[in-house]
Amino acid sequence: MKNKKMWIVILIALVMLAFIAVAIAKKPKTEDKIGGFKSGPRVKIETVKKDDIQTRISSSGELEAKHTRTIYAEANNKIVTIHKKVGDTVKAGDILLTLDTDTQEQTQKQLETLELQLKAAQDALDLLITGGSKQEILNAQSALVQAEKSEQDAKDQLDTQQTNLENLERDLKNQRKDHEVQLQLFSEGLIAQKEIDDSKTALANLEQKADSTQTAIASAQKAIQAASISKQTAEYHLGVLLNQIQDPNRKQSITSKQSEIKNFQAQIFAMENNVKKSGAQVLAPMDGVIIEAPTEEGMPITQGMRLMTIIDPSKLIINCSISPYYAADLIVGLDAKIKYTGSKTIEVDGKVTKVSPVAIGEQGAATKGANNANIPIEIEVSDPGTIIKPGFTVDVKVITQTREAVSIIPILATLEDDDNNSYVYVIKEDGSLEKRMVVQGLNNGLYVEADNLNEGEIIVANPTEFLKEGMKVSYEKTGDVQ
Repeated sequence: MKNKKMWIVILIALVMLAFIAVAIAKKPKTEDKIGGFKSGPRVKIETVKKDDIQTRISSSGELEAKHTRTIYAEANNKIVTIHKKVGDTVKAGDILLTLDTDTQEQTQKQLETLELQLKAAQDALDLLITGGSKQEILNAQSALVQAEKSEQDAKDQLDTQQTNLENLERDLKNQRKDHEVQLQLFSEGLIAQKEIDDSKTALANLEQKADSTQTAIASAQKAIQAASISKQTAEYHLGVLLNQIQDPNRKQSITSKQSEIKNFQAQIFAMENNVKKSGAQVLAPMDGVIIEAPTEEGMPITQGMRLMTIIDPSKLIINCSISPYYAADLIVGLDAKIKYTGSKTIEVDGKVTKVSPVAIGEQGAATKGANNANIPIEIEVSDPGTIIKPGFTVDVKVITQTREAVSIIPILATLEDDDNNSYVYVIKEDGSLEKRMVVQGLNNGLYVEADNLNEGEIIVANPTEFLKEGMKVSYEKTGDVQ
């Protein structure tokens, strides 16, 4: 038994020695990891690659829904039933709230009253425009006839009194002559006193009648004047009713009535809107998700009160700020990358949809100074998916330029001569350095596009001033350098 255990231990030891021998055989020699001139100074290297390079502007912002609708109370009312709550998904036309119907019924009654008042005002205007009613015209015609009759009666009365006066004046003239004769006879003693007294009485009666007739004539003349005025008034009124005369007062009445009608029409328009607004239901104006809603049934609401807010989570935007340093690079249509870092990192594509025409200062107003101002931009997320949501803070990179399949090298691999021309050190097979002039293109902060280099060439990644062209260097081979 002991011999058996001893052989097992020996076997295990032999297997382990075999593995060690194989590993040692496969392990490269240290000198095989060193390239270039092995005894030369050691430098870090980089291999020239062909790749795409982009310039990006970094920012951050909060995801928002592109389409948001807030519903406000359009009239005073009361919430009877809440059908949808925060977080519910709705379709356009879904019932969100049921309101009290009493408000709508009261508003409808007020509307009906206004409509009756409008009808009465329109009828009155029609009469003013088209003339009087048949009865008004008949009354005016009757008044004219009566005025004409009164005028004619007064004229007839005047003629009669004037004739009477002429007769009285003739009789009075004769009576005066007769009375003078009677006085002569009495003075001669030919007649008695009684005859003189009778003659005198007759003369006085005639004078009194003449005075009364003159008074009657004056009264008749006044009656004619009054009748003439009444006739003219009746003719004018009838002409107005028959639209034969334009009456300034009537014109003013038409203008006033038209203004009254317009006022009624405006009130009716507003009341009709109130009838609609005070409807018994509040409906969803769009598809989306409710993010704000009332929680208490029976609560009163007032006109203009904020009731519910709906967003469309499938269309997201980010409003962020960019330094004015990049103003020349910002245009609508640039691609962007949006990254959300949580338990998982999610990156989605976007596109710049708005660029502010002015820089905005810290207080939120346009400013002339660029030191504390930024340019607001809006980025629309192309396909947000189901993970990122409104309210998340995300990192944004706006891609301003892209070059495809170009030679790129680390920015730190470049140096500048006294004329500000860029160059790099290329390591040849024997480890000697070649100073090669390059023209830089796009850079992303780490790598830069460079011409005059071939893919696969090895360059010094950390050149210093002590390196010179022709100097031989060594380097540690990397995975892509054999």
